[in-house]
Amino acid sequence: MKTRRIPDTGAHRALTEREVPITLAPTATKADPLLGAQLGEFVIQERIGAGGMGVVYRAEHPIIGKQAAIKVLRAELMSAEQAQRLLVEARSVNAIRHPGILDIFNFGALPDGRPYVVMELLQGQSLAAVLSARGRLDVGTAVWMLDQILSPLGAAHRAGVVHRDLKPANVFMVERPDAAPTLKLVDFGIAKVLQSHEGLTNADGSVLGTPDFMAPEQIRGGAVGPATDLYALGVMAFQMLTGARPFQGENVQVMFAHVEQAPPRLSSKVSGIPPELDALVLQLLEKDPAKRPVSAEVVRQRLKTLSLARSPSTLGLGVPAVTKREEPTSPTAPRPPGLAVLLADHRRVAPLAAAVAAGCVLLGTGIWWLTRPGGMPPAEQRLPMPTAPVVATPAAVVPVPVAKSEPTQEAPEEAEPTPETEAKATGLPPLPTATASEKRMARRLAGLFKQLRAQAKDVDVEGELRGKLIHQYRAAVDATTEPERARIHVALDGIEKVLTQRIALHDAPPVAVVPEMPRIPPLVIPKLPTLPRSNASEQRLAQRLDKLVAELRKRTQGQDVAPELTRKLVGLYTDAAKTETAIERMEVSKALDAWQEQLTTRFPR
Repeated sequence: MKTRRIPDTGAHRALTEREVPITLAPTATKADPLLGAQLGEFVIQERIGAGGMGVVYRAEHPIIGKQAAIKVLRAELMSAEQAQRLLVEARSVNAIRHPGILDIFNFGALPDGRPYVVMELLQGQSLAAVLSARGRLDVGTAVWMLDQILSPLGAAHRAGVVHRDLKPANVFMVERPDAAPTLKLVDFGIAKVLQSHEGLTNADGSVLGTPDFMAPEQIRGGAVGPATDLYALGVMAFQMLTGARPFQGENVQVMFAHVEQAPPRLSSKVSGIPPELDALVLQLLEKDPAKRPVSAEVVRQRLKTLSLARSPSTLGLGVPAVTKREEPTSPTAPRPPGLAVLLADHRRVAPLAAAVAAGCVLLGTGIWWLTRPGGMPPAEQRLPMPTAPVVATPAAVVPVPVAKSEPTQEAPEEAEPTPETEAKATGLPPLPTATASEKRMARRLAGLFKQLRAQAKDVDVEGELRGKLIHQYRAAVDATTEPERARIHVALDGIEKVLTQRIALHDAPPVAVVPEMPRIPPLVIPKLPTLPRSNASEQRLAQRLDKLVAELRKRTQGQDVAPELTRKLVGLYTDAAKTETAIERMEVSKALDAWQEQLTTRFPR
């Protein structure tokens, strides 16, 4: 099976990893026959990028002035397969219809038969360029970006479309004046529409994708699905948070590692990674697709539980890239294009120190509030109503110490929880019950506390749900308006849903585990280099190597039962391609004798 890297197509305004800027001399400009030509409703203005597959132009509507990007297939690549790739991209994007995906709104062909697509023109740069400039991102920024990627990716999966080439070069950061940047997915050129069984494949049977981000099942040539994109997302997350991909080396080495080698943990590379995020990325990189998260939406929900998953609106910045040791850039400071809102000005030490001091004071006040004795606090010390019904920082969810005399289960004779009973049991201030709305809120909180206490040791060992309930309880004490109580009810809906799911999972009968017979994966031999055949000696060595490859397939019956022998043969094949003298070819032949002896000993006929 052959595997090759698919070049980026330059479907957007800025250049990606493998695109090159085009500097045209006046004579070269005149030589391009498409400059000034009209394609559909647009007139081509300039050539702005080129990739391995096509050339990208900036075009403009001659009447209303709307700008667009037009990608034209290269003349030397004109084939039915490449034309199909452009068509697949256009169909896939229009099947999804999500604002987080580059819009393609026209498809046509030049008089010479070359196809083209008309797309929206984006201003900004690829995520690959951002990572190249930054090295690695802080946790808050990375989580925000992953959420931006997962939204359109989940929409694509729900529409039955798998991207199959997800990587930083195909994620574009769109910069807009006076607004926070957004991320868009681009280049669905090798996407697969699951409902139709018309997978895009090469005529020679090679696998499409980028080896650095390919899932094991994609490398093996197996079935691809949403889990394939989630694996690539795991590789991207690893690179965003550590500055490097989990597996390094040549294409063949990286592919073998994706199939056989366990990935390292994020926490083994950098410090400060939340355990939940560490476990999530490790699950995304599972070899077995069934062991990865079931959907992009599930990954989004798990990311939202992280306290560092900040959004631009909550930070008052374009992008949430400011960490505890960073400050936003000064409005007058020069900033690199496309990364202005991501970079911090480390020279503003004094404002940062003041902010840290203020944070310590607020944290100390919050700890006193959570650990003080029961009873109603003075009116001037009542905490303000939170602006959102979610836990923003870990300090806000520290559980209140419970008196030792608190029972672990409700007494049988207590028929219905009351607000007074709950206030006495938890040491919290009593809830207001003057109006019907306040009574409803009090009854609901008391009921949730009772339900949680009954099974806390089974479903809330670490006290996470209890901490969230206490946070909303305090918010209900201070709530004075209906909108405030409505926001609390929304937060309680989420807590109640998680609690119900955990109880159902705990109470479910044990599932009988039927031992599964081990499945042997198919034999995968990556694309091998071309062997020299200019003389008789080279021809004999090349013919022998080809016969040994066929013999390996025959003796193993096409199954990957001897990966170490496969790796050795691939290495010898590579060595043979580099030989220049008869002595070097003789050394390779001796190594092949030893390899063949190992093969026949292990797999006799």
